[in-house]
Amino acid sequence: MNNSDHFVFVTQNRLADFARYDAGFTDLIGGEPMDTLDYKPGDVECESSYPMMLQDLRDALETFNDQGTDVYNFLLDWWLPMLTYFYTDLCLDEIMGPDASIIGTMEVPDLPDSEEDVLVTIFNVIGRTIDIREFSQHMPPPLRDVLDLDSMIEMIDNFMEDKELPIDQRRYTRPQKLAVINHWNNNMLLEDATDEIKSLFRKFTDELCEEGAVEAIKAKAYALYGGSPVYECDYKESARLLEILWQDYSFGYAANTLGYIYYYGRLDGGVPNYERAFYYYSVAASFNITEAKYKLADMFMNGYYVAKNPPMAFQTYLKLYNETKYQFEAGDPSCDFADCALRLADSLKMIPGQEIQRYKILLEAKYAIDKRLLEAPDFGDRRVKDKITTALEDSNKALLLKPGFAKGKTVPLGNNDYTQPIEEFVNIFPGLSYELTVKKLRSDKYKLTIARLPEREGQRPRLSLSSQPWSDFCGLVSKITFTVDKGPGTGYLDFIVNKCEGIVFFDSLEISDPLAFTTTSTFDFYDRGHKVCLFTADKVFYNKAKDEA
Repeated sequence: MNNSDHFVFVTQNRLADFARYDAGFTDLIGGEPMDTLDYKPGDVECESSYPMMLQDLRDALETFNDQGTDVYNFLLDWWLPMLTYFYTDLCLDEIMGPDASIIGTMEVPDLPDSEEDVLVTIFNVIGRTIDIREFSQHMPPPLRDVLDLDSMIEMIDNFMEDKELPIDQRRYTRPQKLAVINHWNNNMLLEDATDEIKSLFRKFTDELCEEGAVEAIKAKAYALYGGSPVYECDYKESARLLEILWQDYSFGYAANTLGYIYYYGRLDGGVPNYERAFYYYSVAASFNITEAKYKLADMFMNGYYVAKNPPMAFQTYLKLYNETKYQFEAGDPSCDFADCALRLADSLKMIPGQEIQRYKILLEAKYAIDKRLLEAPDFGDRRVKDKITTALEDSNKALLLKPGFAKGKTVPLGNNDYTQPIEEFVNIFPGLSYELTVKKLRSDKYKLTIARLPEREGQRPRLSLSSQPWSDFCGLVSKITFTVDKGPGTGYLDFIVNKCEGIVFFDSLEISDPLAFTTTSTFDFYDRGHKVCLFTADKVFYNKAKDEA
């Protein structure tokens, strides 16, 4: 027997009382709720096991509801002791597995088909909703303000009364219906779903739409927009629901979708209504939706409803390109970077001498759309990729590039097109530090590697997008390597090799193309304002980069 001062022996009858909360843990130990934290699993011994039943859970929930139990007492007097001391004795391990800590993260059936399913579903709702660390023991809210106890009790009652009926004839609570809608609101999932699930999805969606549930209105509006495995395409009804979403629920993306409906004439046999499109894109842009902003820029570029204004469109594309590039480099492949890059590249046709820049940006667009398609394949994204591919082919023909190389590529200096990969790599994240490693080669050349340093110890360096148009490379990198010939402007590199063991650290870089030497570029490296390295060269050999993503 356990000799602990906190030892408590629980009979089977008292264990059953605890399961249905006729007795809390404080009743079993004769103490206060905070005393629960003084006990260890070995301090509690049960006479025998008692398989907890769905009816026990219902009785406990009803007691919590009727008594107005607060969150802290619920946690300390029932929930935590059950998972800590009685989990095995209540046979919950046979239903939910041996590890009680996974409750709240378990996959549960959309629609429970057994008493165990209902019990597991409710346990997981509790587990993912309540964390003792989020509540103050001095002013804890009532449990019913945190958990929808009425719906949980209703779910149990519905199941117990309807369990002999076919699954599509049973009654379900609003949270259950919303769970089904949220889970199955995906065309790829619905395509492979059973007819029973499709029927229930439509039934629940229609019912909750009538009740004004925003999740259901959203699901139905977008299902009708182009059609789905459950709903036929109905742009008129979709537009009606989208109007409700943005006006009544401030869902800006609904206004953006309405812009598309009118831009492409979905309600008028394919005849665009640019006035209405402009209105809805403007509404969506006020919600800071990137897609709406570049569609407005499209309208200014082409003169749809508004006077043509290519400079305004170009400035919008450039701003959005920079914003979404930052998002993409921060790890968001689903952002609109590919779309913005494609538009910026197309607008560069207006400006002479931008052929290499255009090709560079199209390479970035292709890289971004490929990542987005890996994340979540979408028919619209495939069309964007086709446009990017065509634009790349046209741009390549204009440049007469011969991309592709085994180990690297030599390019001339003296202009921004060929120094940009180095300058962008260093200056994309202001304030970060870099390591410059210089290695003298036997061929009277210097191999330089610029590596971005981690922001904190133990972290990986941040990745940034690097593109080399002349070699068809685009990828996310944390370092860049290149080689320069020894010459009159590389003496400082010898100093670094001989006096600094080939390594210096810096935080900024300036590259200039002196007017007197139009075929050379000068690289100045600074650390907190002090110059730590410089060299001048007329060409650079870019070593083949590696996509680190």
